[in-house]
Amino acid sequence: MTGPKGPGAVVIPLRRPGSSEEPEGLSASFVALYREHYPRVVRALELSGARAGAAEDLAQEAFARTLAHWRRVRNGANPPGYVFKTAFRLAAVRRRRDARPPISLLAPSGDAGAEATTRVALERALAAMPPARRRCAVLCLIVGLTPRDAAVALTLAPSTVRKQLERARADLRRALAVGEDGGDPDGELAPSS
Repeated sequence: MTGPKGPGAVVIPLRRPGSSEEPEGLSASFVALYREHYPRVVRALELSGARAGAAEDLAQEAFARTLAHWRRVRNGANPPGYVFKTAFRLAAVRRRRDARPPISLLAPSGDAGAEATTRVALERALAAMPPARRRCAVLCLIVGLTPRDAAVALTLAPSTVRKQLERARADLRRALAVGEDGGDPDGELAPSS
């Protein structure tokens, strides 16, 4: 994983491939959290509107802040939720500072044909959603968090996340023309019970 570059950048050192030693001064639980969730945090930020490079910077900063409070965070109910929440707050601050709309919600896939068309439709559907609904959709449908974990990350009530998720699924069904024709073989857009 690459981290931010430039003056004042915080880089969390991970062990080299093939090495069994943990980085000096980092707890194994933090390293495990970082390894498991760093790519998911970056992807969630990209899908929420951050550019690829900015998403990596924001994710690194979120993990650096988590590390600074690790004694308190590791004993909390949901350390991954804390990282996502920190990352989304940092992204919101950056968006306000930059005061310009996001350019793309999805990284270019390089795939052609129907997948590319679906990808563009998904990007447009996500961009058309209100920001809170989009964040719930990204965290639950794309990143794979439970509504409860997304609620912690977004500082919302779980019922609010479930309601936003229900509305996001309906928006996506309409935008992607998924319905009774069986266009969603995995059932990912079907309401959860």
